[in-house]
Amino acid sequence: MIAAVKSIRSGAFATLLVSMTSACVHAGQRPSPDAVLEQLRGGGNIVVMRHATSPGGQDSAVGMTSGCDLAPGRGLSAQGFYEARYAGEWLAANGVKIDKTYTSDLCRSYDTARLVAATGNGPVIPRSEMKSDDPEIAEAFKRALAAELAASPAANILLVSHSNITPLYWSGPLKAEDETPSGRLHVVRNGRTIRIDLNADLSAAPSVAD
Repeated sequence: MIAAVKSIRSGAFATLLVSMTSACVHAGQRPSPDAVLEQLRGGGNIVVMRHATSPGGQDSAVGMTSGCDLAPGRGLSAQGFYEARYAGEWLAANGVKIDKTYTSDLCRSYDTARLVAATGNGPVIPRSEMKSDDPEIAEAFKRALAAELAASPAANILLVSHSNITPLYWSGPLKAEDETPSGRLHVVRNGRTIRIDLNADLSAAPSVAD
């Protein structure tokens, strides 16, 4: 199910695409753009994203964040830096606050998290769970996240990780995709995932039907 959302800017990120998945989704249940933003502003969400664009084999890969682990040839590209910064600006411009971010300590993830948080979106905390593809570790961390939100029901928590990790946190790729693309936010609450594609060019979402 797809809904188009008008962006706050023109250019490469001019169109947002919102789709929703749930075990009980039927026709007519598609969230409106305003409803998605209202849900985000109200808090109580886990927002999951893969790191921004980071093509392999870069000759001069760089890491921005002090202490991050720069894998050979795998820093953010210029496009990736822009995507991550834009995500933070888009959230802030739409009145959405991220209260805390958990991230992998690999630079492509940590730098994404730091750039999203640069517009005032809470502390960024590296967690080993964001580098583990062990389902049991993911389930334990999900229980911990649920407890955090229960204690602070108006908070939003952002998870920034990798394409093989994010599917463990309610954010798997669509059927037409080999992996979760960069530039997508997965907004999770009460077992429902709403996908917001900030970079529609990298997403298969426009091909998805009801």
